[in-house]
Amino acid sequence: DSAKVVVHSADAFAPVAYLHFLKLHLENKASMFMVNSCSCEVSCNDDDIFPSSEEDEPEQNIAVIWKSLKHNSLDFTKMFGSSGKSLSGYQWFSGIAAHFLPSKGRSAQEAAREAFSSLQANMTSEGLKLKDIILVHLYMKSMKDFNVINSVYVTEFDLCPPARVCVETLLPDGVLFCIDCLAHIATDDVLRDEKLVMHVQSISHWAPASIGPYSQSIKVGDVLYCAGQIALVPCTMQLVSGGIWTEATVSLRHVERILQAMSQKTALHHVITASCYVTDSKHIPIARSIWQKKLRECKKVEDSELYHDVTAVCGLLAVVVISHLPRDAAIEWHVVAAVDDPLQRKHFAMKMLSEGFQIECESVESSSASCVSISVRLSLISPSTSQLDLDGPLHDLVAMFRQAVEKLSEDCRASPLSFRAFFKENVFDAETLQTGLQEHLEKYLGKKTPALILVPVVDLPGKEVMHVMCWLS
Repeated sequence: DSAKVVVHSADAFAPVAYLHFLKLHLENKASMFMVNSCSCEVSCNDDDIFPSSEEDEPEQNIAVIWKSLKHNSLDFTKMFGSSGKSLSGYQWFSGIAAHFLPSKGRSAQEAAREAFSSLQANMTSEGLKLKDIILVHLYMKSMKDFNVINSVYVTEFDLCPPARVCVETLLPDGVLFCIDCLAHIATDDVLRDEKLVMHVQSISHWAPASIGPYSQSIKVGDVLYCAGQIALVPCTMQLVSGGIWTEATVSLRHVERILQAMSQKTALHHVITASCYVTDSKHIPIARSIWQKKLRECKKVEDSELYHDVTAVCGLLAVVVISHLPRDAAIEWHVVAAVDDPLQRKHFAMKMLSEGFQIECESVESSSASCVSISVRLSLISPSTSQLDLDGPLHDLVAMFRQAVEKLSEDCRASPLSFRAFFKENVFDAETLQTGLQEHLEKYLGKKTPALILVPVVDLPGKEVMHVMCWLS
């Protein structure tokens, strides 16, 4: 592809703040945006603090035992998978792991290079290249390996790398990191879709520069894929002081400004799906409160009586507790948004009981029908039960997911691409969870089976033991 790269000095406060915009298939039409205040200026009032509800309180860990099966950890040598390719040219790849045992005589760099070679080989077999990747989730065994992994990562991507989410979570021993990613290649039907890449590379006042080889956001058509954001002060690139409330506010402000930079009228209520990673269970109600507060602010900005219920048309949020974040941050936000009319979105919700569990499902479809987010939560409601057969609940969970897919509008061409299951690591037999979910997905969705991504986490809100976030495009 012949691409044009345009460089703007886009920050009125700093002499050097460069944005690299890459547009494919279209003539370059550069647009300017203004930032009126510095992200360094942060204030958190007492009015910002909302009392936590009982359901937000951390639950005591409950051991759930799979009947007649031994407890095993995930075998990441068998985790690779991919979705089918959607009509719009999207495909998700999952389970690309770097295996690293110092006793084997290999270095971490060699393990990382081998993982990327595996990813490239699998993408090549599908007619794709690494440059077609637009979003990466990087789950690390230890954040201490951040610089080592980045030194290899940066060699795999060019000037316009994909957006990225990077967190440390509970991977098994011997796994350096695990990657899943979304790729897009233009098809005959979507040649008019533009690809716009924003890569902030220098100090500014409006949003932090990237601290790794990733882009702040990539826009394909009317969908914005944003990188994870932590609360770095843009002009110093140091973590903001003031605690979790300040961090949550500043990092979410970064998200807002990146959305606005990519598309002038885009705000948080244009988000289709959001993931919030925190490092302490006590931060869960704080993250939820600030998310709701910002949505209410969006409602006031719209100044429209039509916005009676912003949450009903806004994106779905998952808050999960992981072990560590870059720069020792307490919170990281990751969102995908659609430049559409939130009032015209299609919303679906249902819940049911299943053998000691409650299953809740919710979906949001963009008004353009180009993308969909589906959330499925599994909560334990019978803590006194010491032994449970989870095959029934998993069957019902996937069946409910299929029902949500079937409820999509007739105009929707989005296909299920990823099935990301955040699960409490101390609750499940992970290997059997993987097998059970995969079998039910293939049974109910056949050729439309999404890529299964299992993410062991420290904790989830309330009585949740698993929270599945699914992306369709």
